[in-house]
Amino acid sequence: MAAKRMLAVLTICLVFGLGAVAGCAPQAPTPDATADAGAEASGEESQSGKDREYTEDELAVIAGAEGTTHGDIGEDAFLGKDYIDQLYDRWDMVAEEYSPEVRTLPDGRMVQRTPTEYGLASGAWQTQANTNSYNTYWLDSDNRGCGSCHADLGSVLKNMAFEHTQVWNDDIKSNLTVQECINCHHWAPGYMEKNMEFGTLMHAVHFGARHKVQFAEEYGGNCNSCHNATDNGQGMEMWDLVKYDHLWGVNNIASEDLGDVDFSFEQETTQDNAFSFEWMHAYYDQMRHGAGVLGTNLPQSLFDNWEITIDGLVKAPYTATLKELVDEAEKAGVVVEKTSKIVCSWNMVGGGGISNVKITGIPVSWLVEKAGGITDGANGVRAMRADGSSRRSFSLDKLNANEALLVYKINGEPLGAKQGYPCTNWVEGVDAQVFSKQINAYTVADDCPPDFGDSKYCAENYDGSPNGWFDENGVIVNRPNATILDVPEGLVIESGKPFDFHGYVDAYNEHISQMEFSFDGGETWTAFDLADTDPNRVVWWHLQWTPPEQGAYRLTVRATTAEGSESKQTHTVLVNAKDVLPSKEDTVVLETTSLVPPRAAAAGGQN
Repeated sequence: MAAKRMLAVLTICLVFGLGAVAGCAPQAPTPDATADAGAEASGEESQSGKDREYTEDELAVIAGAEGTTHGDIGEDAFLGKDYIDQLYDRWDMVAEEYSPEVRTLPDGRMVQRTPTEYGLASGAWQTQANTNSYNTYWLDSDNRGCGSCHADLGSVLKNMAFEHTQVWNDDIKSNLTVQECINCHHWAPGYMEKNMEFGTLMHAVHFGARHKVQFAEEYGGNCNSCHNATDNGQGMEMWDLVKYDHLWGVNNIASEDLGDVDFSFEQETTQDNAFSFEWMHAYYDQMRHGAGVLGTNLPQSLFDNWEITIDGLVKAPYTATLKELVDEAEKAGVVVEKTSKIVCSWNMVGGGGISNVKITGIPVSWLVEKAGGITDGANGVRAMRADGSSRRSFSLDKLNANEALLVYKINGEPLGAKQGYPCTNWVEGVDAQVFSKQINAYTVADDCPPDFGDSKYCAENYDGSPNGWFDENGVIVNRPNATILDVPEGLVIESGKPFDFHGYVDAYNEHISQMEFSFDGGETWTAFDLADTDPNRVVWWHLQWTPPEQGAYRLTVRATTAEGSESKQTHTVLVNAKDVLPSKEDTVVLETTSLVPPRAAAAGGQN
């Protein structure tokens, strides 16, 4: 941008800003000043400010001649039109300079985080159709929210100096949101040393001694960067959680006006890897994690010599090597191969802690039969991890239904280090709390949870599977979990062409019965019934929809289970439909998505 043009914009902004503060209407400029401003705005010699010559008929209409009405006054025939032209010229210039930033991501897709203000009423105060100044000039929205600096929060966590638990999932292309960060750091007894510490942590990160200079000076950060100050009684809200209620230009489509949409779902798609949170609580955890990061193959001898013990309330306890058990089970024809899911109890709405994979394993029921069967008094089976860090249990119902397996292959290959090589416990239809890696014993016990369906008991006693995550009020916040995948914030799509929204929906041990979609911020919903869903597999859904015209649209999803659970949190994404896609040269091209400068300082970008 030329220096002269920048100076003109800054001058105009200053004048308008002072005028707004003082509560004064802008004063009519001199003819010369009007001509200069108009010429600069249009790039051509302006006629604004010169005496307009009206025809006799126009003058008569303006004067209110008998028989004329207000409707007879044309848009080019009213006193003061020169000043209004000049005012609009100024705002057109501001709108051009502050047009929403479009970024090109490293994968080639484009995103526009701030909506373009299409469709505003022509002639509205300080606005016209197709202007873009309220969102970006007044609200400064391109420089607010996590995405102003961090184009992808998952990428930030991957590259941070302190190694973060793996909450991203590249296999399903989940997009981490600040709501997930808040959920985990807000309430996580047994995992977080202190609860309700997200605000404490984030303010220290951004304003602490190590980063405050970079955040405040290099990136222009302040309280307004992350928060929205309101008079609605909610105090300092998180901007990312409320921004779509404040930004102009977000199109709302009621369910009855949505038009044709094509919904489908399936449960067969699998991923290359079983998702793993990679906790590092104990010696074996650390060994698995380090070997996984380094890509080190654990030795075959570990598999061949690994011992499994079946004991507790069984008639004939025994110990055998994993290799011996696999060979015997294969010869007996009892080995199970199937598609099955793994999902973490801590997988929040929008999260990536979920996978469908092909598993190969030995039914635990067969292992228990080899021990002579269960004696009286047993109420469950404990999966004992070799390093002693876990002894969670599963119900006898899971045992008898052959839904508990000693898994030693995923997708036809031996487990990787991160998946628990040489073997892991696998229980279908529950969360992964009981999926103990490197298990070395199954103990049939009488001290398991009195009711495995009592999620709160399981969560508070670190036993069984809670099948969801509780907040401080004892409410499960992520069952069911309806999530939209692979839509980075503000993804640019083509108007008039079908777009495939897709994602997953899961409810741990419950059956998904209905999904609902809203294009008006949750005011109205379009519902689709799901029949015969298998709780042992992930439900992958698709919604094909065509944006009717260019503009910003938000999709919100939620779900219901046959057992009566309803989504406590919903997931929303924003897309920007355009008649003509921008050229890469007219965007800010990002080389990385982990940490990028705010719009004003983006290196190599074009405004």
